[in-house]
Order: sequence, then C-alpha cells, then structure tokens
Amino acid sequence: MHKVILINPPALRGYTNERTYSGGIGVSRKLKPFERDCVMITPIDILYTASVAERAGADVGIIDLLVEKLSGETAERHCLQRIGNITEDTWIGIRLSMPSLPQDLAFANRIKELAPSAKVFVFGTVIMATLDHWIQESHADFLLFGEPEAFFDKVLLADDFRRIPGVIYPKTYIPLTQESLYDGEKNTSRYGSWIKVGNLSDLPMPAWHLLDLKRFVSDGDVTRLGVFVQASRGCPIGCNMCPYMLLEGKPWRSNDIESVVNEIEYLNQKWGIYHIRFRDPNFGFNRVYARELCEAIIKRGVKLEATVETSVEVFDEETLILMRKAGITTITTGIETNDEACMSSIGQKIAVNEKLRAKLDICNKLGFHIYGTFCLGTPEENWDTVRKTWMFANELDVESGFTVMTPFPGTPMYWRAIEEGLLPKRMRYSDWNSYTSTMHTNYLTTRDLDMARLWSRLETIIPYRKKRVNGGMGLVLFHIRHLAHYIVRQYCRTYVWVRRWQVKMRRESSAATSAATVIK
Repeated sequence: MHKVILINPPALRGYTNERTYSGGIGVSRKLKPFERDCVMITPIDILYTASVAERAGADVGIIDLLVEKLSGETAERHCLQRIGNITEDTWIGIRLSMPSLPQDLAFANRIKELAPSAKVFVFGTVIMATLDHWIQESHADFLLFGEPEAFFDKVLLADDFRRIPGVIYPKTYIPLTQESLYDGEKNTSRYGSWIKVGNLSDLPMPAWHLLDLKRFVSDGDVTRLGVFVQASRGCPIGCNMCPYMLLEGKPWRSNDIESVVNEIEYLNQKWGIYHIRFRDPNFGFNRVYARELCEAIIKRGVKLEATVETSVEVFDEETLILMRKAGITTITTGIETNDEACMSSIGQKIAVNEKLRAKLDICNKLGFHIYGTFCLGTPEENWDTVRKTWMFANELDVESGFTVMTPFPGTPMYWRAIEEGLLPKRMRYSDWNSYTSTMHTNYLTTRDLDMARLWSRLETIIPYRKKRVNGGMGLVLFHIRHLAHYIVRQYCRTYVWVRRWQVKMRRESSAATSAATVIK
C-alpha cells in the first residue's frame, strides 16, 4: 500500500496566506501593525487530491504547516515525525502557491534531501505559467501539470508513473530559457497540456475527515469555522486579467447537485459546520443550476450561512429570493471599474454597471451583505478614472474592496503588459499577490497605483461605515475610532493633488517648448 502525505508548506512570514483564492494561486497582503495572520482552512485541492488517493487505496495523511505555525528546521522535523517510516512506497506532495513560491520550492527540495527514498512531488495551479522559470532548480521527483485530483489516482496505480499524461519529470524536461520565457506564443502553446477534471461529479467528497478541524478555530468551537465547498469551476465571462479564466477555463463545469448538498449535510451533521464559502469563480452562472441547487438545499433542510462570488447581474429577482431563502447571506461581485476604456481593456462592457446597479438594489432590499470588488491599474488607468470608480462604489452603497491590477503570469493581461513595456521581464512571485502593484499604466506609476488603492479604500470605507452609525454619541465614537483613517485619507488626497499638478506642469512645459520651437 502506498503512503501519501500531502503538505501545505510554511507560511510566508509577515503576510496573509490565503492560498485557496485566485484559482488556487493564492493572494497575500502585508499584515498591518499588530495584526496576526488568520489561518484559513486547508486548500480545497489538497482535500480533493487526498480523497482521490484514498479511493486508489492509499494510506493518506495531510500536514498543514500553516495551522501548525511551524517553519524552518522545526517544520522539517515535524513532517518527518508525522510521516514516520519512509520507504519507496512513500509519496510526499508539496502544494505550491504564487506569493510563497521560492520558499515552497526550497522546502520541497529540503524534504527530498531529508527523505531521499520517498517520491517527492509538487502540485498547485501556480505551476502552469511559471514552470519554466524554476524547474531546473527543483529536486522533486516529479510534478503534476494540471488539477491533481484529475489524475493522481492514475499516477499511484501506474507501473511507471512517469508515463502518465500530466506528470513532468524535472530531469528530462526541457524548459524555455532567456527571451523565450517571455514569448507569449511559445508559452501559451504549452498551457493546452494542463489537465482538468472532466466531470466534477466523478470526484469523491473532499477528505474533511483527515483534518483536525478544531485546530482551525482559536477556541476549538468547530461550529464557528468557515470552510470551502465547490459547486462549479470555470467562468465563461473570461476577463483577461483573471487567473480563473486561465487555470479553470471558460467552459462552466458544474458538480452534481446532490453531491454538493450531501457535502453540506455531512459538514452539518459531522461537525455542526454551516459557515460556507462556495469556492466557485462564478457561482450559479447557469441560473437554472443555481435555482435547482437552492431548492435542493431548502428541501433537504440543511443549515447554511453562505458566501458566493458571482456575476450578480445574471440573476433575476426570483432566483435571488431563492438564494436568500437557502441561506446565502453574502454576495461578492466583481465590479472592477466605472470607466469605459478601463472596462474595455479587461474585455468587458461598461453597460453592465447599470444592470449591476439595479440588481444590487434588489440584493440590498432582500438583506444580502454585498461586497463589491474593484481593480485599479489597467493600462488606461489615470487619476480621473480612479476617482470615477470609487465614486461609483459609493453610489452603489456596497462594502468595497480594492486591489491593484495583478497581471498573473499566463493571463492575456500579463502578455499585453510584457509586450507594451508596462511590466519588467522578470518573475515577481511574492509581489503577484493582488495587493502590490507590479505593472504601471500609461499614466500612473506603480507607486501611484499603490496610493490609488489606499485612497480608494479610504474614500469608500469611511462613508460606508459612517452611514451605518446610529445616534449622536455613536457618531462621536466613530470619528474618534477613525481618526487615523481621516489623517491617512488626507495624505492620499494631498499626494493625488501633487501628482496631478506635476503632470499639468509637465504638459504646460512641453507645450511651451513646442511653441518656442515653432516660432524659431
């Protein structure tokens, strides 16, 4: 019998480690002063891969070094102790994420050094578009090029795992090098080999039983724990900066409704868990599926308090009412920008924003908590478009979150930024995190964009919170608690004013120089 150990490697210190987000690539932001990293539930691809391995007859274990809060030699010793006797039938998988990628790879190399007889492999969606940049430095026995749960059982059962499609052997792989690393056509031609799960209904339930779920909540009360459940993959909208479009594809793949409800019921009955975030890139994009899933949840009587990420404009009021009745309480929806040129730049039309406005009004009336996400930093972005976007956010009266354009490697926006010179030709890894500006625009520097994100956040969060304060004393306390917010917002406003003034002066100087040249 094979022994399979799947490891979520050590945290990137000083940052959040949200490794399930952005199609599994992960996002990460620098921790605020005195803030502690909140450990999230183990990434869902680890749980699926574990269940597939169990189905293939393996003895499976999961080590999550985030919840263990271990790193360095202490983490290595802990893993070796947990693994126990290591033989040629021991398979050790290390899950990779973009923000911590160099650290993850170094950890995998170290595990191979400490366990030379084991088969050490790496997996994770980050592999698709970064592989050629680091594979020559990897000491792993192999890596999985695709959704690991799609074919890991075949790897375990094969006479020679290296012959299984999706298995890449570092010792024989010939990577792209030098300028070819930044050749869009040469790179994208390889993405077609990425293996995906054809039918989500063929997957077994994620291996929740392999986790000590009490470890993920500070007081051990598992009923307060929030977990991820996946009803679908893929997004037909295809925003050109979105990693989901690249990694999961544009075709929308749905799981069997009964399987989804069974999993929620299992979490209810086994642990009392009902706080769920559907880890779908676009929940219920098929409106019929969304209604049938909600009807099945209601009929089964499972307890649910759920968050979904979706294009809310696709739903009619009847479906939204049904979603609310089923227990979906929070909707995250990508609004992105309120400028026509910026919207067109990501492959969308500005007209959708008026549809959103109407649908969000309905959502607010139904009692949903709405979280609107906005992205600053398309090539066309300038201070006017930034202001236009955060003002629109305030008109919608939604809790707003702002990120800067992260041209994740492999996305169309990445290749455009490379071609137009908006992005240096080098891998940034920890900076590809949705919160650090890595590409400039035609009008704003990366420093400008970092300031634009902070400015927009403060211009929206202050009025949003203030509107929800009751009573005169509540208003006084609000201003006291948000004094730092007001100070920083004024700093941002001053920065923006100065930068705009500098641009104006440069234009006037350039115009004067041109006029003088004409006179001569």
